[in-house]
Parts: sequence; C-alpha cells; structure tokens
Amino acid sequence: MTRTTLGFAIALATLSAAISCSSPADKPAAGTAQSAPAEDAATKAAMLERGRTLYKANCAACHGETGRGDGPAAGVLKPPPRDHTDRAYMNTLTDEDLTKVIVMGGAIKGKPLMPSNPQITGADLKALVAFTRSLSTTAASGERTDASPGKRSVGRD
Repeated sequence: MTRTTLGFAIALATLSAAISCSSPADKPAAGTAQSAPAEDAATKAAMLERGRTLYKANCAACHGETGRGDGPAAGVLKPPPRDHTDRAYMNTLTDEDLTKVIVMGGAIKGKPLMPSNPQITGADLKALVAFTRSLSTTAASGERTDASPGKRSVGRD
C-alpha cells in the first residue's frame, strides 16, 4: 500500500468508528418528541442557575447581583463596570465576545480593570455566558425573573 492509500484507509476507519460509536443520547428516541421541550426547559433552567451561582461568585462584586454595574466595588472603578442589563449594548455582543471577555479580561473591550477568569471553562463558561445574556433579555421587558429579585423599570440606564 502507498502512504496515500494507507492514510485514506485510516481516515475512513476513524470516521466509521466515530459514527458507529455515537451515543444513543445523540439520536432522538422514537416517541419522545413531546418530552423534549420540557427537558430543554429544565436543562436551560439548570444552566441559568449554575450561571447565576458563578456570576455571584465571580462578577457580582463589580457588576452587582442584578448585573447593573452597581456592585460594592463599582464606586471606585474608573471606568465603571458594564451594565449587563443594557439590552442595546448586550445585543452588539456575540456569545463568543462574552466568552472572550470573561476568559481574557476586559482589556480586550476597553475595560482594563476587569480581571481575566481563565479558570472558568467548558459547561461553567457556557452557563455564565447564558446567565449574563439573560440579564439583558429580561431587563428590557421589565418582567420579574429568577435573575432579578424584583421588578425592573424599563428604560433605566
């Protein structure tokens, strides 16, 4: 066999193994279509709750528990912490942008005092991004959510 043929055979075998080894969880089971939305909602709620816990531990000192940029340390920071309830600004950021700022710090977005958090990775990082994003999606509507302890006023900040 030539090197090209051998390389092709190995690639084909690897692809076949990957396809045949996919878990049953990757494929929808018959008759479970009705339970999928409930599972998705439960999964999303669990992710947001995990994100809230991480936000309180890593972000609330500056951004405040509700994300308005009014945490205990905010008064001495120049520039002040970003208001995560500002829907207009948050809509300009992708989840990838939020991920980069969390991991690498605020200097990449002109907020040099925000520390980097390289220890937050994987599912925790995804949960923190989802929770941070949820602060702006619920703030604009003024609705009370799990992310906020009370009703928010529309148009503030």
